[in-house]
Amino acid sequence: MPYELIALDLDGTALNPSNQVAPATVAAVQTARKRGVRVVVSTGRICGEAAEFAHQLGVDDYMVTSGGATLSSLREKRCFMRLSMPWETSVRAAAALERIGLSTMVYVAESLLITPYDALSFGQYKSNEGYTENKRVVPSVAEWIAEGRVMVDKIFSRSLDTSLIAHTRQVLSRIPGIRIMSSASDNVELVSPAADKGVALSMLCRLYGVEPSRCAAIGDSENDLEMLSAVGLPIAMGNARDDVKARSRYVTADNAHDGAAQAIEWVLKQA
Repeated sequence: MPYELIALDLDGTALNPSNQVAPATVAAVQTARKRGVRVVVSTGRICGEAAEFAHQLGVDDYMVTSGGATLSSLREKRCFMRLSMPWETSVRAAAALERIGLSTMVYVAESLLITPYDALSFGQYKSNEGYTENKRVVPSVAEWIAEGRVMVDKIFSRSLDTSLIAHTRQVLSRIPGIRIMSSASDNVELVSPAADKGVALSMLCRLYGVEPSRCAAIGDSENDLEMLSAVGLPIAMGNARDDVKARSRYVTADNAHDGAAQAIEWVLKQA
């Protein structure tokens, strides 16, 4: 069966270990689109960051962003659908993360909210345009959310201490009304229980008039599991977690060896 749409995760998938788009992936995307196959980004990143890489890839307009909490437009660099968390829940989670001391970013529509401390922490490894353009530094993210009663799309926290990550997941599990996941071993991501990449990709497919069974998806991490379950052809990267590989019909090469490009080429051969 020919597939009409391919969903591409970014980190660990379309991006190499240096967080760059490889020429082979760009070429594969363009080959797919020339054959009439839509290619879309499906990522945990906020729409402004996703758009930066999506432009380099040359994909279609609609994107799954913020781990499935938003649908965004590449051309407009804005989200047009949000499955947000209630502000009370977000305040509790943000306050807990501030107490624990993890570096944290809070996604609110097109903005990334961070504290001055977190700006220093993330600035050590994040310098891409999509991050610098969309970040907003506030004294306390939890207080900012509480005072404005702001609906939050996603909370992202990072630490290289895996034991601290495990402790954080345990603490957050006591807060009702959030879904806890991860895109790598060094982070924790929070979204609404109603939001995941599978739900968002199915909504995106309806916008394009494509059945999810006629779609392929390529991913590597925990936050890709629902997306892979939602499509007809799930594909895991060679660097993917074991449970992601178990959920997939095909395992490609890793993201250091053009695995995403190889996966796209393999999809195009299915008929």
